Amino acid sequence: MVVIRFLETEATLQGIICKVQDAIGCHDPMVLTDVQGNAILESEGTTGSQYWKQNARKILAIQEQAFQEVQGSKRRRMSRKDEDAAGIGEVTEKIEELVLASQSLPDITAANKELTNLAATQRVILTPSQLQTIKQGFCCVICMKFIEEPVFTECCRSIIGCKTCVVQWQETSVHCAKCRGNTANNSIFEINGLSETFSVLRSLFEEE
Repeated sequence: MVVIRFLETEATLQGIICKVQDAIGCHDPMVLTDVQGNAILESEGTTGSQYWKQNARKILAIQEQAFQEVQGSKRRRMSRKDEDAAGIGEVTEKIEELVLASQSLPDITAANKELTNLAATQRVILTPSQLQTIKQGFCCVICMKFIEEPVFTECCRSIIGCKTCVVQWQETSVHCAKCRGNTANNSIFEINGLSETFSVLRSLFEEE
């Protein structure tokens, strides 16, 4: 730590920089920053001894070239974070579309393809509320686990659960496990072509 003594007339950004350079014996271009690494700028607020004499304020001095390298690194990290956030948002949006598509079966093939393609190139990070949305759309209403061999019934026209669970349910009940409608003489239909999508969604459950 370096303690700088200065006069009121020297209490400017450039004046303090010169004092620091003299104190450490290095006259390379320097930047003064706060503890978060934000550069202190010449302004009315940084002119005068009142600003520079505050004991609670820690001021760091860094060579200008090193400061620029640090700032460049920060910008690159922020750029990567923005790209990751955009990719995550896109995947999440497609997953939510697929949940909705499960209520409208003709749309599910297109949603399935888009989700699978996105999942192949993006790392999916979901919030607890988003994961809950996925669970509600793709958990068996009978065993409450992730659906195996998904099926739908004529009454609901939407995915309701595992094939085994639904078959066993209908052996002992005349009411739909989801809508509670009368399922007498109703058939169940197995949904094909969702294996890749369900593999992606199942991995989300396993990572929880």
